[in-house]
Amino acid sequence: MIVLEILKRMQNVADAQERGDPAAHAELLKEIHNLQMAVETPAEKTMRIRLQVFQNICIRLCLEYGILQAIAARKGAKVTAAEISQETGAPELLITRLMRLVTFLQICHEVDRAAYAANECTVFITQEGIIGGHKHMTDLLFPVAAKLVEMKRKHGIFMFPVGSHEFSPFQYAYGHSIFEHLAVDKEQKQAFDDYMSVRRAPQMPQWFEKYPAERELGQGLKEGAEAVLVVDVGGGKGHEMIKFRRRFPNLSGKVVIQDRPETIRNVDVSATENVDFMAHDFFTEQPIKGARIYYLRGIMHDWSDEKCKSILGNIVAVMDPDYSRILIDEFVLGDTDADARAAATDIMMMLYASGIERTAGQWEALLGSVNLELYKIHHAPAGFESIIEARKLVL
Repeated sequence: MIVLEILKRMQNVADAQERGDPAAHAELLKEIHNLQMAVETPAEKTMRIRLQVFQNICIRLCLEYGILQAIAARKGAKVTAAEISQETGAPELLITRLMRLVTFLQICHEVDRAAYAANECTVFITQEGIIGGHKHMTDLLFPVAAKLVEMKRKHGIFMFPVGSHEFSPFQYAYGHSIFEHLAVDKEQKQAFDDYMSVRRAPQMPQWFEKYPAERELGQGLKEGAEAVLVVDVGGGKGHEMIKFRRRFPNLSGKVVIQDRPETIRNVDVSATENVDFMAHDFFTEQPIKGARIYYLRGIMHDWSDEKCKSILGNIVAVMDPDYSRILIDEFVLGDTDADARAAATDIMMMLYASGIERTAGQWEALLGSVNLELYKIHHAPAGFESIIEARKLVL
């Protein structure tokens, strides 16, 4: 009975998607998930969960050997395992074994015995930034996972480590923090930067769409050579701000991207458009006073509340309460029925940095502790980060 009810809901949501309802796609995916959960027996569910890690392993090895890249390069034409082996050096038998799970996931098509053809997913997954994401998640995280139970048995799992006797799971596995690791592991630093550059693809909702930038920034902006429109705190190579400037090229005021010196040094400034870069550690005093927007994307979830208070406090100290706003681009977890991607990211942040994805109540408490008002949450479709808008309280 429940299966038939889910199928009816799926049909209704599928019809809504065909009519162009922007919320229908996420709802359809949710109902597809519900259908699988309803159909699977407990034994089938347990088996699937236990074995799904091998899917990640197969994808990672295929990317490392260049197997999927070789398939994608044929632009949909058939290519055999023997031809891929000749091109990549991967053993032909290994290719056929890995590709059984890869084609099961429909990352590419299996068109004949040991023969494959690219599809849209093949093209997508072989982008430089997507490959970087797989390297970042798999290569760095698997050793952490392997040490997790040992850590729990010896020390416990610390939510927000304090002092030298407490540490994150990453620190336990590697002996140093992820930030220290990326400072010396050039390959992983490049993978991380590549991943960050495409983590929000053009078809995904952009921060200046979730936040009504056209309405909020369309008037009343300060002008002049020293006026600053947006400060992207910890903004990496500036991908978010470059997209913003392309959308709104005529808004007055400078757009400044701040990050650590080692990140700024690797920026190709000639490839950027109408933005400035500044080396800055967000745990130190914020040098730009009275900007319209201080934007933080994927920063707060790396840190405990105490560290976040320090980051935010440095910004609050230079805000104009009548003009400045803080925009935090991160997940807002539901108190119940949490989105799977947001919940998984929360665990990832715990493992990497003892960080956390926060609920609305946790955001409100954190902001209030540094004299900020959670003015509004600009929600995104399910599975995407929201924009938390904060304003300085006047005491």
